[in-house]
Amino acid sequence: MTKSVSSALTRTADTSESAATPVSEVQNRHIVRWYVLVYPTSSRAMTEGLDRELTRRRCDNEPLFEYFAPVLVEARKMNGRLVTTRRSLLYNYLFIHASECEIYRIKQRLPQYNFLPRVRDGKDSYHYPYLTDQAMRDLRWIARSYAEPVPVCAADPVWLVKGDRIRITEGRFAGIEARVVTTAPSRHKEILVTIDNWMCVPLLKVQPGEYEVIELNAETSSYYSRLNNGKLFDRIHDALCRYLAGGGSAEDRAIATEVLQEYGSLTLDSDIMRSKLYVLLLQAYTILAEESKRNDLLQTIQEMLPAIQAEQSRALLYVTLYGCTDNSLYYDWAHKLVDPWIKEPTPKKNKAMLIRYLADFDRLFKHDKA
Repeated sequence: MTKSVSSALTRTADTSESAATPVSEVQNRHIVRWYVLVYPTSSRAMTEGLDRELTRRRCDNEPLFEYFAPVLVEARKMNGRLVTTRRSLLYNYLFIHASECEIYRIKQRLPQYNFLPRVRDGKDSYHYPYLTDQAMRDLRWIARSYAEPVPVCAADPVWLVKGDRIRITEGRFAGIEARVVTTAPSRHKEILVTIDNWMCVPLLKVQPGEYEVIELNAETSSYYSRLNNGKLFDRIHDALCRYLAGGGSAEDRAIATEVLQEYGSLTLDSDIMRSKLYVLLLQAYTILAEESKRNDLLQTIQEMLPAIQAEQSRALLYVTLYGCTDNSLYYDWAHKLVDPWIKEPTPKKNKAMLIRYLADFDRLFKHDKA
């Protein structure tokens, strides 16, 4: 375990800011960073020497330094639940905000504190492992939220499956960006914050509905199918139909809210993906009577339509625009695109779906020809 933790910590420099701007070895020794130090034992008393040194420096008006020694707690599965177990093995790591030169001054009085082994940066440059300022801010923020003890999961690619990037919107972690991951055998969802790709901190108290998805995981084969979910489109369509018929319920509003929480903050590049996303959001805004956001999205779709070349994407947009506005122009365009498919012997699934949706809207608005 000690070896694996040490190896993970030495990887902190791989994504650090030192790679951005080459500096000389002499300059590097004077840059203040959050360096990772190791103490020879797992005793909680490892910070006492640093406290004494800080007290001495205050009395002698010498430059001060800052340190952070979180209580690391291992998160593990027990009886199907995620629990935290204190493991003193991890207690001998701490972080000091100082330069290499300053840390060597500290070590003159406190030789028991040591750097981790140097890591290679480029062809010939080596330096001691450290965390970026942003990674340390995230780690300390989370530690404060947990009243200092930090539950930790080792980032093991064998069982961690990368997921969507999310932003916590409610509760004590509001504002933190994290990832939704699953354990490969059970597919059970967890929410983890990654600290410089070497440590994962689970947000144990975050529940569905307290976060919004801001980026879909594009590295999995299911990326394009995420917004091509027939069941999701049917749910929001049926909820919209009930709303238009005057029978909207709390359940329908919950469906619309779920869509906004899941997809309301996404930014997508593909016209096809954007079309699917906007169709979901427009129906959700309509059901929830969010007029301002609904009107903004209507304008966005109108500006985007001339650039949409895919026939089914255009049809999906026009059918939805018609259903959300009862506009005669959208009625004409929707029927112009969808009516020819009715004559096909066996329309494909997406075409059959749009044929049904259009017929539903015609019936609700009493524009059906029957």
